[in-house]
Formats: sequence, C-alpha cells, structure tokens
Amino acid sequence: MVPHDPIVVAGAGVGGLTAALALARHGLPVEVYERRTADEIRDAPGSGLTLWSNAATPLGRLGLGDRLLAAAERVVEIRNFDSRGRIRFTMRTHPYIWPDALPSLSIGRMDLAAILLSACAQRGVPVHHGRRVTGYRQTGDGVEVRLNDGTVTGSALIGADGVRSTVLRQLRGDVPGTYLGRTTYRGVCAGTDGLVPEVPLLFHDEATRVGGGVYPIGGDRAAWTLSWKAPAGEREQPGREHAHAVRLARVLPAVLRDRVARTDPDALIRTDIWYHEWHETWGDGRVTLLGDAAHAMPNDLGQGACQAVEDAVVLADALAAGDLATPTGVAAALRDYERRRLDRVKWVRQQSVQVATAAEPRGAVARWAMGKLTRAYLAVAEKGMWRRMQQPPELTHPAPVGS
Repeated sequence: MVPHDPIVVAGAGVGGLTAALALARHGLPVEVYERRTADEIRDAPGSGLTLWSNAATPLGRLGLGDRLLAAAERVVEIRNFDSRGRIRFTMRTHPYIWPDALPSLSIGRMDLAAILLSACAQRGVPVHHGRRVTGYRQTGDGVEVRLNDGTVTGSALIGADGVRSTVLRQLRGDVPGTYLGRTTYRGVCAGTDGLVPEVPLLFHDEATRVGGGVYPIGGDRAAWTLSWKAPAGEREQPGREHAHAVRLARVLPAVLRDRVARTDPDALIRTDIWYHEWHETWGDGRVTLLGDAAHAMPNDLGQGACQAVEDAVVLADALAAGDLATPTGVAAALRDYERRRLDRVKWVRQQSVQVATAAEPRGAVARWAMGKLTRAYLAVAEKGMWRRMQQPPELTHPAPVGS
C-alpha cells in the first residue's frame, strides 16, 4: 500500500537520486532534499567515475541504459604501468560481466548527475535544492525531518547524504573514520589522443609514491586523477593548486602529465581519502542509510558509487514489497533492505580496504618480486573476483517494464 506521506531522501548524489527514481518507478511518493543549489551542482568542477557492470545494469533496468551508453565509454580492462610506461599488470574485467548485463562504463560525474536529475524530473520527483537536512524526530506515525529552513513530514527518511552524513551522526554519534594517508587531485580535460579506447590507464612512481590514472569518459574528454601521501587537511595556498598538481605529475608519463597541465586551474578538485569504520547497523525505526553514509569505503576499486546504486535499487525493492500502511510495516521493509545488503557490501568493502592498505615494497628486488606475485595472483583470482564484484543485485519485485 502507498504511504500517505512521501519517503524523504536526504541528498541528491548518485545514491539518493537513484533511490528516488527507483521508488517513483514503483509508484511510491518520494521527495529529495539537497543542500547544494542547482547552480552549484551545474557549475561544480568536473571529475569522472566508473560504473562497473553491477551498477550500470540496475541503472539500465531503471530505463537509463540508452542514455548511459550514449554519454559514457565502455571499460573492458585496466592497465597498470610504472612511471616509465612499463606495464606492471593488466586486469581484464569485461569477460566477467553477467549474462544480459550492461558493460562497465566510465562517465563524467556531472553527466551522470544530469541523467539522473532529468529522469527524476520526468517521473515528477521533486528535488528541493538549497534545502539541507539537519536532523529528524520519529513520531508515532512518521518522521519529522528538520531542514535548514523548516520541517517536513515523511513516512521514512533515507540518509543518502555522504561520508559526513547528518543522518548518520544522529543515528550513531561520531563514526570513527580512517584516513588512508593520501589525498587526490581530480580533473577533466578535452581530448582523448594517446589513450587506449575502453581501457583506463593507471601509473605509479615508486620513488615519489605519486600515482595517477587517466581514462575517456565520453564526449571526447578524459578524466584524470593524481594521488600522493599528505597529512589530512593539508592544502596549498589559494591559486597554487594547479602548479602543485603539475609539479606532482612531472614524474608520470605524458599521457597523464600533459592533461594535468592543460586542465583549467579553476576546475581542480582535491579530496582526502577517508573511509568509515564498519558498522552492522544502518538504521532505526523508519530511518536508514545508503551509500557513503552507510559504508564509506576506499576508492581503489571504484565501487563507492556502484554500491550506492545497488543500495538504492534494493531499498526500493524492499519498500515496494512491504506493507507501508503502518509505521511498523515501513520499519520492517527498511530492516529487510539492510539485511539483504550487509554481506554484499561487507565483502566489497573488504576487497577495497585490502587493496588500499597493501604495503608498498621497498627496494628493487622486493618490488620485482611483488610484481611477479601480483601478476600470478591476478591470473588465478581475476575471474572469481571480477565475476563476483560485477554481479548485479537480485530484485524480488522489479518495477514493471516501461513503468
């Protein structure tokens, strides 16, 4: 049964918008509240992300497949090089997607946001910009959601408000975070010359421990990243970020180095890499979490946004199957969503943490041995790991085709 009050989603990121779209396709009332204005979203600096097949496929099932394929580039494998351009290892990914699944895709983050916002608008989902969720209070028959400019009442509250989630903080207090000891610059540059179609290129300089990557994201553009060791919160003087990025990139091959130099200095993004301590409980009563608010993880395997997409469609599936006429039924549906997601997210997170925290060998002999071991491991484990990683979520009540 459809609830009287809308389901309130805090946050219009990838997870929040996907959840809203999936709920609307099931005929459930939903409204999104986002702290950023529409202009702030449109004018934000660009970056790219990878939608592995496990996320591209459920987005396709929400009716977005053609738009994604038109806006993005396929990903079939990853190639990892040292700073001299010598191959360290290759990871094949495309052979291990599931039957009838969409391919893995690299896309501009803002291109994906535009696709999701447009799809929500077409479904009549209200997205309230410049209205930030600041807290909530569960009442006898709903959730009173506090905003920076008032309150609204919902049948449920979904905290999709990121790694510094307000909803998470009220649920659990201050959740300990782990800083990986590294920070990143990201940007987008016109042109795909020198790139390998459908193959992200990764680089690592052993002497400086600077790493990076570059990959096409559609529209004759490439996204790039730089990563290096730095204290949390450290920043360059205003106006010197671009020069710093260029200086870091000088140890990496020209296919990446030159793109950093050509990127608009005002279009750089700097992000320290944190992840949350794992916790089994994501919600209480008619409140739950999804995406980074529930399980922020290292970005080394590119699964943060992907797991948010998986969360979103399973959440909508659980609510569509529930009895939403009563507060008890709403709460039971949210607990069902959490139960269905915990083991999957925990495994993906474990893989990401293992990759992110692997010790870097010192010395030429140790690095040579580690390279040999890495290639041998990938030859054995590649199929099983990528097959499991790219498994699309199973849904018990998929929205009707064309809904």
